[in-house]
Amino acid sequence: MNVARLAVGFVVGVVLLAGGTAAAQDLAKIVTKADVEKAAGAKFKDGWKPMPTQMSFAQEGGDLQISVDVEPREASSTVRGWEATIKKMEPTTKVDTVAGVGKDAIYHSTRADNGALSADFDKPRIQLRVSIAGAKDEAPAKQIVVDLAKAIAPRVK
Repeated sequence: MNVARLAVGFVVGVVLLAGGTAAAQDLAKIVTKADVEKAAGAKFKDGWKPMPTQMSFAQEGGDLQISVDVEPREASSTVRGWEATIKKMEPTTKVDTVAGVGKDAIYHSTRADNGALSADFDKPRIQLRVSIAGAKDEAPAKQIVVDLAKAIAPRVK
């Protein structure tokens, strides 16, 4: 029985350490208001954290909302698994591979006014998600999240 408790304690400790790595990252240093403004070409209000793993920004006098999430992921949870789930739920969803962000990245969208880029990182094992809502069209929405993801990806550690 003591061996079983020790094993459970070890597993819980490993999970907490893995999750703690991503959670310990300071999102305010990973993504700044200046990063968002540069990518979007618009003015934004200061960012806020609706959740510990998310930083959000709202456009000043406009409709754009941009969020950046950095969360730990299981080794088997990848953007390709997410892509398969998306395609099952909504077969018409557009999914494009994006080079230059993490180990693997995809851009996905179900509507022209919103979309998200999801990227896998291995060290630490996390997933970065940059999402946008309220865009005027699909092309600028995609360009904004891709540009922002590429700018902040080197800071994800």
